[in-house]
Amino acid sequence: MAKVELSSTQKKELEQLAVVMVEEAISVKLDYEQSGSNLDENSIVAIHQDSPLLQDEKEKLGEVAFNITPKEKK
Repeated sequence: MAKVELSSTQKKELEQLAVVMVEEAISVKLDYEQSGSNLDENSIVAIHQDSPLLQDEKEKLGEVAFNITPKEKK
C-alpha cells in the first residue's frame, strides 16, 4: 500500500474532526451514564444509510424519531 502524504490543511482538518468525534463520544457516554437506555441487551436498531433520520447532522435523533421500534433478530 502506497504511503500518502497529507497537506497541512488536510492534517488540520483531520485533527479538527478527531476533536469533534472525541467530544461526541464523551457526550454520548455521559448521556448513557445519566439516562441509561430503554433498549434491552438483545435489541437491534437499524437505520438505512439513505434514511431521512440522517439528512441533517445537527438535528438530534430525539427530535425526529419519536417512536423507535427495535428490529427483531432473525
